[in-house]
Amino acid sequence: MEAPTFFDYALQNQGGKRTIKFLEEMKKHIPYKEIEELLIKEGVYKPKVKGKKGRPPYPSKVLLGALFLQAWYGLSDPMTEEMIHDRLSFRKFLDIKADDDIPDETTICNFRNALMDKMLFDKIFTIVRTTMVTNNLILKEGSIVDATLIHSSEPKRKKDIDGNIISNKAADSDASYTSKRGRKYHGFKIHIASDTNGMIKEVVTTTAKEADINQLDNLTKEEENFVFADSGYMSKEKKRTFRDKGVFGGIIERRVRGQKRLRVKQQKHNKNFSKVRAIVELPFAFIKNLMHYTKTRFIGLEKNDQYHLLLAAAYNIRRAPNLQKKIGNG
Repeated sequence: MEAPTFFDYALQNQGGKRTIKFLEEMKKHIPYKEIEELLIKEGVYKPKVKGKKGRPPYPSKVLLGALFLQAWYGLSDPMTEEMIHDRLSFRKFLDIKADDDIPDETTICNFRNALMDKMLFDKIFTIVRTTMVTNNLILKEGSIVDATLIHSSEPKRKKDIDGNIISNKAADSDASYTSKRGRKYHGFKIHIASDTNGMIKEVVTTTAKEADINQLDNLTKEEENFVFADSGYMSKEKKRTFRDKGVFGGIIERRVRGQKRLRVKQQKHNKNFSKVRAIVELPFAFIKNLMHYTKTRFIGLEKNDQYHLLLAAAYNIRRAPNLQKKIGNG
């Protein structure tokens, strides 16, 4: 990265003010240094060596920043390249000067694939989460769990001259079918545990047919205070396990066989539990509606799991500035 040119100074106050302000806030909450150290250690990134001939590598900050931009704005690789070329706010976020090269879509894709191949998004999510726990932006006390279904991308159907389908290209064999409220899904399920601010603490991806309760232990293995969840997680065994650990189990109850209606005490508990449990729906609504993630973008459980970890890290970073202001005002 060279020193700023006159052209850079002329454009330093140009671009969309709201977007620039938003992205400047995001930069403060991305632990670039810790992530770069991880990438160097894992051998997926080699920093520029002074005096070495040849084209220098793109700074890790540029490549990582491009992935976060993709996650926040729901961009494909070609669109990410296009937007970095087109938007001054994106280039400022990535600290790209007028004379700097801009990574093309292949470079962005290869970088992300290298991280996926070594399962590094799990570690990147952990680094982001640890940083936020340290800064009191993620609360360790208490977990709220839930899951959401994500459709797998439709396969590209090849047809013969008569219009008959002869092949389904890139159909995802890891995805499975399930039904919810009369609607059929083919894809995967994202299971999360959040804190009481709706910040994501744990993420697990499974095939769509996986029962929610099967991931309860994985999502709450480190929990020592309380767990809230909907009736899909109701289990006498889990309730007993929580009680033995001294963990409060705020799981909404449903009628069991032979029970015509819930007892008054159960109804009262469910009403109180629902107010807390509803918080976990915020991350899913945010990721689907504001980050435009409604269908999988990769083939296979492993790659989609890695991408969901990136989305979770990006979501936490996206919400950090508002939470920080809330803490400051408190």
